Amino acid sequence: MAVADFTRARDRLRRLDDAPDLTATLEATQAALHDVAKFSWSALMTVDPDTLLPTGGLVEGFAAEACAPFWDNELLAPGYNKFTDLARSTTSVATLFEATDGDLDRAPIYTNLYAQLGVADELRAAFAVGSRCWGVVSLLRAIDDGPFTDDECRNVEALVPIIAKSLRAGVVALDTEAKGTAAMLVVDHDNQVQDLTLEGGRLLDELRTAGVDEHGLPAIVRNVVTRARASRSSSHIATRLHGTSGSWRRVTAIPMEGDRGSVAVLIEPARAADLTPILLEAYDLTEREIDIVIHLARGLSTKHIAAELSISPHTVRDHVKAIFTKTGFSTRGELVARVFSDHLLDGFHAAVHRNA
Repeated sequence: MAVADFTRARDRLRRLDDAPDLTATLEATQAALHDVAKFSWSALMTVDPDTLLPTGGLVEGFAAEACAPFWDNELLAPGYNKFTDLARSTTSVATLFEATDGDLDRAPIYTNLYAQLGVADELRAAFAVGSRCWGVVSLLRAIDDGPFTDDECRNVEALVPIIAKSLRAGVVALDTEAKGTAAMLVVDHDNQVQDLTLEGGRLLDELRTAGVDEHGLPAIVRNVVTRARASRSSSHIATRLHGTSGSWRRVTAIPMEGDRGSVAVLIEPARAADLTPILLEAYDLTEREIDIVIHLARGLSTKHIAAELSISPHTVRDHVKAIFTKTGFSTRGELVARVFSDHLLDGFHAAVHRNA
């Protein structure tokens, strides 16, 4: 791969810095990956950094019927290069050919899906900033093109930090105003929608993945349902998804009583508490620093924050100093006030009822 191709890909992504629009970011990322690697199918997804479940994305080449088995294999079957493993690994890029020593039949996802597509190799990457993952991608290469080359892997890996920061900027720039109505639906063991309330159909349509003609339950909702069903307990699974409208939704899946495999799903506007950790990452804060800011917003003193987080007051003060440096604020009150007014105030106003 020529140096000019990598430079073009890098410059595509750097141009996004001035306009962190998530749709434009996904399209530019896909184009940049085409600049440095040859592939015939791709699934580029943003993920909730807390659950690592996909929140939206852009798919190329995959037929609608391939989406469900792809994510079922990812969430339920054993395999190589799982996104959850890559997100925690020091190596953010891996290929299926290398992981299986060239014997792709060892991988369940190959025998279940890729073999019938005519796939020679899969390259996966996780886009993380620090310990927080903001997106993942799967690139599939046709048999005639052979496995991904070392140069292609190195070039994709070199783009990972730029893509990760671009995806994070696009995600945190999404509309944070809590708007729209809620809907409830019941999904059976075959992931067919059995019942749904008013607005349910519209909200499901809003959560379909760009680039694929999805029918039935959207893939990103199905993944939440699958995770809840696989938990084999009555506990619920909650995650944040963003629809095509650009608004955040909170999706909660709860297994129904009995062994039938049915799951109840609640889709509602995301609340401030759901989004605050994501919004704070716009300032490039660490997980611990985000915890500190949330405790500061509760009005806790240094001593009380130290007790709640089981760290020393001195460590809390060091974190607060680092937070001020990164955000440009100089007092705790200014920090909390600006985060609230910049990101959450519109949603707060919309939620307040006023008497005449």
